[in-house]
Amino acid sequence: MFISIDHLTKDFRGRPAALNDLTVDLPQGMIGLIGPNGAGKTTLMRILTGIIKPTKGKVFIDGQDLSSPANRRNLKRHLGYLPQHITPYDNLTPLEFLDYIGILKMIDNKHVRQEQAHTLLEQVGLEDVMNQPIGGLSGGMRRRVGIAQALMGGPQLLVVDEPTAGLDPEERMRFRTLLAQLGQDRTVILSTHILDDVAQTCPWVCVLRFGRKQYDGPTEGLIHEAAGHTWVTPPIAAPPDNATIINAEPTPQGTRYRIVTDTPPAGSVETAPNLEDGYMALASER
Repeated sequence: MFISIDHLTKDFRGRPAALNDLTVDLPQGMIGLIGPNGAGKTTLMRILTGIIKPTKGKVFIDGQDLSSPANRRNLKRHLGYLPQHITPYDNLTPLEFLDYIGILKMIDNKHVRQEQAHTLLEQVGLEDVMNQPIGGLSGGMRRRVGIAQALMGGPQLLVVDEPTAGLDPEERMRFRTLLAQLGQDRTVILSTHILDDVAQTCPWVCVLRFGRKQYDGPTEGLIHEAAGHTWVTPPIAAPPDNATIINAEPTPQGTRYRIVTDTPPAGSVETAPNLEDGYMALASER
């Protein structure tokens, strides 16, 4: 699904605009949606999924205008959504909950619903607890139930908000692999603060800040923002001035810093940038 966003604005009473005249085209495939807290990411996702309406502007998905109630209803049949905070019914089992989601997505054949639910619960590693009440599951397992429900019905547009929050490293890697597979033949919008998840799965990235687009393009292009500006310092006693600190590594001789700057301390070694470097370089430019 191809998404076209045209001069989109969303105002909330008494607060700055969550989205401010945003125009961007998002291609099919895996798209990373990143930005600081308050950038407008969740508001954009809630508009794309038809939960809220914009104050001004338009959203077109495969040419269909989402301002039309009929188009919004049609979209929901092809949509999977995992919000940042999901509260599945504690008294249901994962299998029962996914069956219920399947009914909401108009999968009328019970055998088809249950077969799909079994397959998805196996994919997210919950086959051993699929018949236990959700209320007794760990936080990470409940998160995986949320991931599975978003995939019911084989959605062509999948919107996921912080999907790996609360997952252990093994679970994160499993889910990243699953997302990468899904993104081969559908549109997946991945909103996260974990830039490594974007670097590993998303060939395209959109950066929001203060409700506006700050960058939109290939992930490699964002990494290139820090090319020639990323350095590792020798062990020093204090952080360097006029530099964006990416990380710090204590050593017996002092702290070695990874920095983005035009004026590195003496003895620093230039290093190849990664997505985190590019993102921070872009932020510091603005």
